[in-house]
Amino acid sequence: MNNNNHMRFTIYTLIGRTERVKETLISKFAIMTKEVSAPLYADGAESFVIHLRDNSDVVVTVSSGREFINRHISGMYGFFAGIKCKNKELHNSVLAQIQAFNCVTGISFGTTVNESRTNYILSVLFDTAKDINGLILTPERCLFTGEGKMVLSPEGISNFDEYVPIGNSDYLDDAAEESPSDAARRERSAAILKEKGIPYIPHLRSAVRESEAKLRTPEEIARRLIAMFGVCVYSEILGCGMTLEDTKKYLDTINDILGGGLDDSLSPEEKAYLAIEKPDQRSIAKFGWRYECCHVLMWALGMIELGYPDRLCDVCAMSDTLWRQKSLKGLLEDANPRSGKDILDAADLVLRYDWACVDARLKKSEPPAGLNGEVVVEWHYAMNWLIGAGGNAGWDDVRTDT
Repeated sequence: MNNNNHMRFTIYTLIGRTERVKETLISKFAIMTKEVSAPLYADGAESFVIHLRDNSDVVVTVSSGREFINRHISGMYGFFAGIKCKNKELHNSVLAQIQAFNCVTGISFGTTVNESRTNYILSVLFDTAKDINGLILTPERCLFTGEGKMVLSPEGISNFDEYVPIGNSDYLDDAAEESPSDAARRERSAAILKEKGIPYIPHLRSAVRESEAKLRTPEEIARRLIAMFGVCVYSEILGCGMTLEDTKKYLDTINDILGGGLDDSLSPEEKAYLAIEKPDQRSIAKFGWRYECCHVLMWALGMIELGYPDRLCDVCAMSDTLWRQKSLKGLLEDANPRSGKDILDAADLVLRYDWACVDARLKKSEPPAGLNGEVVVEWHYAMNWLIGAGGNAGWDDVRTDT
């Protein structure tokens, strides 16, 4: 069958388990599906093709990677913020919904003179959006609910008099399940944010409930700290134009501190990075920023104060402390690990700092109260690892959803 044109639709949702999007699409298309291709993964996205029985294809890409989501949602927010809508309250609610999305699914398919086939595909897409509590963007840039009601058009038209942002229950908080300690923690964070003049969402969920937290042990933290510090030093040396040979003595010292266990202490991404003969500047910068994560881990071990994320951490002071270490055991003897309560409190506050930075970025404004958005996201990353967010995700798999 020859396709004359291609149409592209996008489904947006706030969801905890992004696999549901793929599962729902495949289920809805099942009756007309010949086969589904093996998935391809890249940069936080999964792509696959649903081959239909009429020998045509529906191409799907489910994206939840932070960098892509931030970039994509920023553009979408900018477009809809520029729309002239008479109902200001509705307009603001739609913009709040756009800011909340954490999963973007692009679907493209060829169109033919067979209108019934096109209508079938469209009905599946709208049914999918309905089942996953998502909104669907048409090629005309109109935003619809899965039930077919127009949320907002480029002309500022809506089928709603008022709109309430939606999301999936596997992501959104259920206030009835919040423990008194969780509620108190959220209130303490809110008081700090209010005092500093930082905007916040009162009921933004924590990364984990206290009952769900899986706090890392002091030894895990210390091992991660030393190995990551070594990768940071490696990146700094390369960033200054020095050679791989220049890095050897530093990595050898890190290996000695870890009792010969550097390789076992590195994450898979770090191992791959160190194996690259000439890493690009983007990779060097990415791993160099992890000094900020080291700062958080040192705080968790009680070796420094955390401070406020408005500036880069003191790498010289960090280096003075860590290069003095002779062994992991010695480092742990110098440590005075923070309590679980202190770590959960800090993680909750940093999550809200990050939300404020993302909100400012979407609005194309500076982060509030002097926050440094790049520092904050690194702190958020390390905090989520410390508390076992994302099902106790490994270092490379930590997410920093806001």
